Amino acid sequence: MTKIAYILLSFALAFATVCTCYGQLEVSVKLNGLSCDSVRLRSFNWQKKAGTNLVMPYSETVTFKQKSALKPGAYWITADSTPVATVILSAKKKQKVSMMVSPAGVTFSNSPENTRYEQYLTQIKEYEQQMAGLDQEFRDAQNLPAYMLRTLADSLTARARRIVAARTAYEQQVIHDNPNTLLASIVAASIPTPEVPVEYYNNPRKMQEFFISHFFDNFPWNDPRIFNTPVAEEKFKSYVDFVYQVDRPDLDTFVVEALKASSIDTASHRMFFERLDKDLGYYMSNYKVEHTYIKMLQYVLSTKDLADYRRVFYEHELATINKNLRGSIVPDFRIVTDKGDTTTLYQVQTEYMLLFLHNPSCSTCRKVRSIITKDEVLNKAINSGRLKVLTVYLENDEHLWDTYLRTEAFPQYIHGWNFDQAIEKEALFETRTIPYMFFLDKDKRVIQKNILYDEIDNYIYNYLQIH
Repeated sequence: MTKIAYILLSFALAFATVCTCYGQLEVSVKLNGLSCDSVRLRSFNWQKKAGTNLVMPYSETVTFKQKSALKPGAYWITADSTPVATVILSAKKKQKVSMMVSPAGVTFSNSPENTRYEQYLTQIKEYEQQMAGLDQEFRDAQNLPAYMLRTLADSLTARARRIVAARTAYEQQVIHDNPNTLLASIVAASIPTPEVPVEYYNNPRKMQEFFISHFFDNFPWNDPRIFNTPVAEEKFKSYVDFVYQVDRPDLDTFVVEALKASSIDTASHRMFFERLDKDLGYYMSNYKVEHTYIKMLQYVLSTKDLADYRRVFYEHELATINKNLRGSIVPDFRIVTDKGDTTTLYQVQTEYMLLFLHNPSCSTCRKVRSIITKDEVLNKAINSGRLKVLTVYLENDEHLWDTYLRTEAFPQYIHGWNFDQAIEKEALFETRTIPYMFFLDKDKRVIQKNILYDEIDNYIYNYLQIH
């Protein structure tokens, strides 16, 4: 090949590439009977990072175009801020969709997958309405005699099982008819958890074990596109809420098994772990479950091909969270008290203690202090002589400490200042967030770590029988 021919061929290939890439996305939306100022195409974004947000001024037909394709997943069409339609994109190629949105519904003219998705949503809604009808029928019959109510309940249960069987068969058919599509994965992820066996009905622990062990039975771990849909988001929200509410260390094995199942695909495995890490492990999460997070960290640190930076981070997390676990004795430290005495934590004798690590100027600390000083159950426990509250200031501002004692220190508490900063310097406790409270027994053994202010009364009742 001559040099000139080579150059011409290079230009031709470059031109072909540009032509191929240009116009990878084209979504045309005809709005029939809907008025708004603007129309948007927005991505579902469970990671809460910058996502797709294309905006066009209103016209009867709006067309979104761009050179680059969108990430496969679910997208919303919104009229102003109101979602009016959902579009799913399975592939990065041929992202050309035409649709009409009206008060009567959504119609696609050139996207068989989205047409079938709309049909699927309609059919699932029908099954859900049938189930709701059975529930209402049972509610309306509450005044029937017991023997008639039992007969009706048996009949409704049989009918409900037939509806579930019909729904399951329909879902499996949709999956079979749409192989390798995002639609198939959405349907699989939406299949409800199997019905709990009848023999477990009177055994809540067995019911919990069955539920968590079958939670991801049909989840398409081999298709990471599912993470770009609200179906996965709702699935994980339910899972995290269940793990948090049940709070059973013996169920952590099932969480690890779910992580192992997700490892069939590297991207799914990473995104699933990061989601659980954010909800069950992050120190500021409202759903943090310490024992579950420890098992998760132990698992991920045992996996191969873990990036070095992630290994260092997770090793540090494990070392931090392993401090002051339930059942362990907290480390001793020195304090000067509001009486001017120098003493130690261990020398403060009491049957039970609420240890309150804080900074007087911290707004959250001030808010929590204000709440618990008004806690009648806690004050009763203090007055009984069986429980003491010890607040401990962690940092090194003597003026702040003196001001706190003069203006804010609650007289029924013992107030201490860790004047040598051993708590912080020696990392005796996890103090990334404050206030940080422990419920301790007479030996300074942890009954509950990082107790929340609205949990205090339950522990006082359970251990001191005061309410």
